[in-house]
Amino acid sequence: MRDTIGRFGGDEFAAILILPEGPQAAVTVVDKIRESMRRPFDLRGHEVTLTSSIGISVYPDDGDDPDTLIQYADTAMYRAKEAGRDAFRFFTAEMNAQSIARLDLEIALRRAIENEEFVLHFQPKVNIATGRISGAEALIRWRRPGHGMVSPALFIPLLEETGLIVRVGNWVLREACRKIAEWGKAGVGAVHLSVNVSGIQFFVGGLEEEVLKVMREFDIAPELLELELTESSLMSNAEETITVLQHLKALGIRISIDDFGTGYSSLAYLKRFPIDKLKIDIAFVREVTSNPDDAAIVLAIINMAHSMQLEVIAEGVEKDAQLAYLRRHNCDEMQGYLFSRPLPEEEFEQMLRQGQCLQSPQELGVLNQPTLLIVDDDAFMLDVLSDFLAQDGYRILTAQTAAEGFDLLAHNHVQVILCDQCMPSMSGTEFMERVKNLAPDTFRIMLSAYTDLSPIMEAINHGAIDRFYTKPWQGAVLRENIREGFRLQTQQHGTVLLASH
Repeated sequence: MRDTIGRFGGDEFAAILILPEGPQAAVTVVDKIRESMRRPFDLRGHEVTLTSSIGISVYPDDGDDPDTLIQYADTAMYRAKEAGRDAFRFFTAEMNAQSIARLDLEIALRRAIENEEFVLHFQPKVNIATGRISGAEALIRWRRPGHGMVSPALFIPLLEETGLIVRVGNWVLREACRKIAEWGKAGVGAVHLSVNVSGIQFFVGGLEEEVLKVMREFDIAPELLELELTESSLMSNAEETITVLQHLKALGIRISIDDFGTGYSSLAYLKRFPIDKLKIDIAFVREVTSNPDDAAIVLAIINMAHSMQLEVIAEGVEKDAQLAYLRRHNCDEMQGYLFSRPLPEEEFEQMLRQGQCLQSPQELGVLNQPTLLIVDDDAFMLDVLSDFLAQDGYRILTAQTAAEGFDLLAHNHVQVILCDQCMPSMSGTEFMERVKNLAPDTFRIMLSAYTDLSPIMEAINHGAIDRFYTKPWQGAVLRENIREGFRLQTQQHGTVLLASH
């Protein structure tokens, strides 16, 4: 028998190799094939290169009949594609188990559509200025018999791959509109709901026609429905996207861009998209109070959106400090576990009827009171400094870690910061470097008992530290420099942060 190669169809080919040396010899052959494929060739005057993804099954280890060997080689080939293309993979039993599990899941999903096993949960959105619920995002959940609730992360990608997302997405759209109409008639009031739309549903699923149909069926006000599309799906075919969005906007539908900041949208196109809202991705919100880069991105998105007359919503808000930062920088809405997890419709309806609101921020009659932040991991030293400086009438905040310091900065209008160099998890100089970007108007004073001053000198040169003292410090001099910091902040309407050990 000789080596044989043939075409299965499309861009798939199969080769049967006789390798007396054993399976490992296939690697040499595969490398030669890949190298040959990579060589550029001329196609009607254009230089073209190709890459190949190769799957390998071995007789008789993987199977003893042609159909099984072809199936397993095909499975390994798709694993090679998943690895980034221009790669090869040998078939393994684990691949077979995963393929069977995937097939079972796909069959179960098709059955779920027919048996109506999907349900909607609703995660409230809150107007940050008023604290009131401004609407909710409708989120699909799968109550799979014998398995309970299945995570969307497990089945949404498969819905996308198989194209079932169009049917399921249309079901979500219809159910959301049905609930809007139902709540309106039941006296709950006008409820704004947003629905996630996949790129496949948007471009090939007849979204515009489906929206028109369900709006007429349930007779809902179009402004109560919002469609959320990801940045990447919008940009995949920008010109066609603009046309479809214009038609949807003409119906009165609101449009938002989900996960904004994670894709590669062009500002030129963003200006042309007829959208109403940008949704800041959770990746930037998670460390917005402690990571200067994330804080800068969030602030830039808010300012850019408002300059374009767009609203901004931040998702994944889980901490008071994150909310305080967003409130301070005039973000319009928030969504996240700080207020509520996604709720079954009965619980969400009860929340609406009860008029549940976001807790109001502490009214700071202290906004104009000079506020000093002292950061030191030594509780005794915090007490000493607090007692010593309280006689000057400052409002004094204390933190024993950098993380606590960042939270206090997010919650409070601080003018002066006093920080110790030696702290757990993050040094004082690193803390001050971040504060320089997060709260650039603060006046920053560093204390240290260590003789190695090189990191402190470097921070001073970077402008992260305004004053520096070695221990033991002179009380009168320290007090005068703190007063100077507050005087400067009064002139600049800034903030000062103090931390000490």
